[in-house]
Amino acid sequence: MKKTLVCLMIILLSVTAVVTAAGQQEEGITTITFGDVSWDSVQVHNRIMAFIIENGLDGYEANFIAGDTLPIINGIVQGDVDVDMESWHSNFPEVYAEGIASGDIIDLGANMPDAPQGWWVPRYLVEGPDAQASGLKSVADLPKYAELFTDPEDRSKGLVYGGVAGWSQLIISEEIYKENGLEETFNLGIAGSGAALAGTMVGAYTKGEPWVGYYWAPTAVLGKLDMVRLPGSEYEAAKVNILVGKTMPEKAPEVIEILKKYSTTVDQNNEFLAAMSENNWSSEETARWFLENKQDVWTKWVSADIASRVKAAL
Repeated sequence: MKKTLVCLMIILLSVTAVVTAAGQQEEGITTITFGDVSWDSVQVHNRIMAFIIENGLDGYEANFIAGDTLPIINGIVQGDVDVDMESWHSNFPEVYAEGIASGDIIDLGANMPDAPQGWWVPRYLVEGPDAQASGLKSVADLPKYAELFTDPEDRSKGLVYGGVAGWSQLIISEEIYKENGLEETFNLGIAGSGAALAGTMVGAYTKGEPWVGYYWAPTAVLGKLDMVRLPGSEYEAAKVNILVGKTMPEKAPEVIEILKKYSTTVDQNNEFLAAMSENNWSSEETARWFLENKQDVWTKWVSADIASRVKAAL
């Protein structure tokens, strides 16, 4: 009986020690929370960075919080979100300016330079021997070709898709529409969602039909379709920067150093988004594809030791 009691005490002490050690190890883990905004590219960037810090560094794990742009930015200000991998400054300039000025948001620089926004048309429509609108050189020329873009609900006018209901970009499309006097010849179409807007473009393109409207890059659609941005519709070049909360330099200095060097191009983003769409990959699968196939890009962000550990984990 005494031997049995001694054995039980040893087992209990061992279990307690394991639990205590596990608790201490858990306490030593730093969680980095990424803002999972609704579009694909930012979600892929979040998981590229998550894979790097979880496999290339010691003591880090990644967490993701879903939300729209403003809630994620407010989350950074309040300390609930650590990293926004795609800020798109130009859409809410006052919000970003206020957060950066107060010190609640730290801007680590561009993820990608000059992400284009504007009104696009299929290249086959304006270039080549069979182009139906070879004289369409800018937004100012659209009234001449209104009949090509007939609005199915009002056949007396053409249809230009201005953007998505509730998106801040729609204000700029409305300005372009009015400044070019398109009210007499075109209706301004407003899609209910980004997916619906993309669907109108893809549907027309698949049939070889005319289409004109707002879109942006990087996106899977512009990675797959050969579209031309109309002069006169260019939005101010978007600042797609990486933002972090004010506690990050002290909380995760190693992560900050990688984020400062993190840099991609619009073409690279279009490429992985097109691959994601074609293969029906998740954001995690797309991130792994990028890490496996773009080692010449991401290895510049990290030390040789971190790169080696990440490669080994792939």
